[in-house]
Amino acid sequence: MMVLTHSPARSLRLAAVLAAAFALSASATSVAYPAHIVTDLNHVTTVTTGTKAQKLYNSLIALKLPSAWPFASYGAISSGGVRLGNVNVELGAGTSHYAGNQFVTFQPPALTGLTAELDARGIKHGPPTPISAGSELLYTLVELPTYSQVNRLTAQFCVYNFPNGRPSRVAPPNRAGIVNVSRVVINAKNPSSWKKLFAPSAPSASDTYRLPGGPLVQLQRSSGNSVSALDVRVKNVAVAVRAFRAVGIAARGHIVNVGSLRLRLLAVSGSAVTGSR
Repeated sequence: MMVLTHSPARSLRLAAVLAAAFALSASATSVAYPAHIVTDLNHVTTVTTGTKAQKLYNSLIALKLPSAWPFASYGAISSGGVRLGNVNVELGAGTSHYAGNQFVTFQPPALTGLTAELDARGIKHGPPTPISAGSELLYTLVELPTYSQVNRLTAQFCVYNFPNGRPSRVAPPNRAGIVNVSRVVINAKNPSSWKKLFAPSAPSASDTYRLPGGPLVQLQRSSGNSVSALDVRVKNVAVAVRAFRAVGIAARGHIVNVGSLRLRLLAVSGSAVTGSR
């Protein structure tokens, strides 16, 4: 074996050259994660029994709202998604008591680099968990225990591997005249803790965040974590209420209850129907 020896000065110069070369190589191959770790609030979930979830899914589809994914058994859960324009509502069954009766699910810019960015922000998370049907990957979940509460709310990221998972800007013509969701209100024990998740979006005085896409997200201080309400924009409140009742979904005043989710119907003017929010 040949042993090479160097003077201290030469060794320092060599170390500096190697460090510079490594930094240049790393910068050429690594890709910085986008500034926003949340692009939008993708869907909210009400968890109930399989029979009730199927019935709610069928009722929303009967309003001529589009399916985000068909109601079916996906491993340990049964689930169906219905698109309310820019937010999907999931009707689910079969999750554990630990998960609770509601989920709030965010869409990240990408799965690659997501957990590293969460670590950099000091946000606790679970491992990426792929969900498949046979050999077909459906989606990948990353849970967010910081924003969850046992037996009540599960917060998570979801990266879809099928084309209909992402919401659109507005809903197509439907019997309830639903346009989209303007705001999702989330009850939170510690609203300020969400700043790490939503940065660089900054909260307004009412703890409301405007994300790159999807509805506004408002944090409301509460004794527990849950989805308080969805503000749903409709062309005519009275017409929407009648449409929900006609498919067997309870409505009182301008409030519609879809499982554990509360929809607050808000009228929009004709000029606002095509708005992005």
